[in-house]
Amino acid sequence: MFYLSQKLVGYSLSILASSGFGLALAAQSSPSVPPSSAIAIAVQPAADIPFDICGEAQNWVRPTKADQLKKLQSLPRYANDQVNQPIQSLSQRFWQQDVFSFTQYGLSLRMEPIYLSGLWTVQDTLWQCYNATSIPQLNAGKTAEVWVLSHRVTRIQWTGEQYVMTVQPARTGVQFIQFPRRESRSTLPLKVVTQQGAKLTVVAGN
Repeated sequence: MFYLSQKLVGYSLSILASSGFGLALAAQSSPSVPPSSAIAIAVQPAADIPFDICGEAQNWVRPTKADQLKKLQSLPRYANDQVNQPIQSLSQRFWQQDVFSFTQYGLSLRMEPIYLSGLWTVQDTLWQCYNATSIPQLNAGKTAEVWVLSHRVTRIQWTGEQYVMTVQPARTGVQFIQFPRRESRSTLPLKVVTQQGAKLTVVAGN
């Protein structure tokens, strides 16, 4: 009799399963999972950063290598040290660069980028960027400074992690840019790209 009851119970369960009732129970016991469309990810849009062109020389071009060598040899700072490290490495590096960034002001911090990049021909234009207001702002970490050679700056944005500066290539010229900072890192988190998407190398001047 017991064996017969077991068969009847098993037979009844199989009927319930085939009728879909068991599936309904299983579905009711499963935890509900929200659809993927219900999960919202907040993306902060990039914010435009106002910038000031505190100095500009639209017709600037790098001096010839002969003029560059003659200038360096005339300066006690470089006259006897051009073939030694680190001046030789800095000279080769700065001569090739189009973007320099700064998070501080100091006369000694500007010397190598000015002379080794060939910007000594327009340094009077650069000095216009420094006054009783701008220097404290730079040294307090409230203002950033960027030199852009052979390009024109069209836009600066803050993405939440870095500044993205968009530039347009130019045959001649240099722009000295200052803008308010959104961070306090020792090296400026700056990415520079052309309007066509090409990325430019940024050299930290300080």
